[in-house]
Amino acid sequence: METTPRSLNIRWQAALCIAIGLTGIGISQLLTWQETSILPVPVYRKIPLTGEDRQLARNAWKYFETNRLPTGLVSSAAKFPATTMWDVASQFAGMMAAREMDLLSAAEFDRWMAQALGSLAKMPLYKGELPNKAYNAATLQPVNYGKLDKTEEIGFSAIDLGRLALWLDIIANRYPQHKTACNAVTARWKLTRLESDGNLMGVHLNKGKEEWNQEGRLGYEQYAAYGMKKLGVVAKNALNPKANEKNVDVMGVPIPADTRTTYHNYVTSEPYVLDGLETGFKALPVEYAGRVLQAQTRRAQATGHFTAWSEDNLDREPWFVYNNVHVDGQNWKSLTPSGKDGNKFSTSSTKTATSWQMLFRNRYTERNYKALRWLADPNRGVFGGVYEGTQEINRSLTLNTNGQILEAILYSHIGSIPLEDWARGQK
Repeated sequence: METTPRSLNIRWQAALCIAIGLTGIGISQLLTWQETSILPVPVYRKIPLTGEDRQLARNAWKYFETNRLPTGLVSSAAKFPATTMWDVASQFAGMMAAREMDLLSAAEFDRWMAQALGSLAKMPLYKGELPNKAYNAATLQPVNYGKLDKTEEIGFSAIDLGRLALWLDIIANRYPQHKTACNAVTARWKLTRLESDGNLMGVHLNKGKEEWNQEGRLGYEQYAAYGMKKLGVVAKNALNPKANEKNVDVMGVPIPADTRTTYHNYVTSEPYVLDGLETGFKALPVEYAGRVLQAQTRRAQATGHFTAWSEDNLDREPWFVYNNVHVDGQNWKSLTPSGKDGNKFSTSSTKTATSWQMLFRNRYTERNYKALRWLADPNRGVFGGVYEGTQEINRSLTLNTNGQILEAILYSHIGSIPLEDWARGQK
């Protein structure tokens, strides 16, 4: 058959389309290789918030507005007036974000913060020494977890208090009008009970008998110990991430894990993203965070499941789960607080997806964030995430989810500056 100019043109167009398609496939494969093979690094530049980012912040702030109590504290879960010192730190993070993004007026922020700090300064302490592990946030009485009607002292958590100490320091530096009140909160604390032989120490009761033990594992331990330094408590072993570290292989990524076996060595996103947002990775090496993110990226590519694993509240029993990249010799294992298998409750977390995105801003974190950020009720707050097995929404509404989301968005809003540096006026 004779070849006409028209047929040649069609052939050239077809060849060009094929070439473009192959090029596109090649670029896609290259980008996929890059995001799974090259260690992620944080992005330190100002990226303006999108309309979707701001809407997510408004949704998260709604949780605070609907769960604020007359004591100035915020319920740890929707309509459940409990709190812990970790929860209070999340409350302060969310309040600061709302103040700085004009979701809360300066005058109302000051009134609310003064009220909350006043409550912390007068609530009963465990044995008169340190804040109890849990409180009824409406009455300020110490309680056992989930048992709000009975006054009960159950011990104290150095991990929770370390985080609160860091946030009291951030608030005092950013808003000096509250510095005296922040100092009054910790002035009553018996700090010598929080450290021994370079380790962080906590107390729990075993059949009514007090047990004072080392607290924390790699990740949470260093993050909390960094906060403790704000109070002059220097736990040298706890501050050193190498003290009890080993690498474990998770999908070809060397993941830092704790060598100690007396308690679960959770490896999850939470301490790494909080350390990045709040201190700029002063407590933990930034490459550790990059590895934890990289392993989750590889899992998502291998399984098709978005993976933003962390500790999370649930909307059904057992009500809480630790979703671990590694724990107790196993990869991708979820545990309930009692240490039972929780894999049927494995979830990807909205707060974690938001935090990784605001810190690292790569293709994977963006996809994860965009997939989860719509999980909200604009009248109640942002939901916890998605159950991996069923793809059902985890409709838990909690202070930690909404506070951490606000904190992460604030970090981006101010130009990717660690919050403690920004609070001190550093850039």
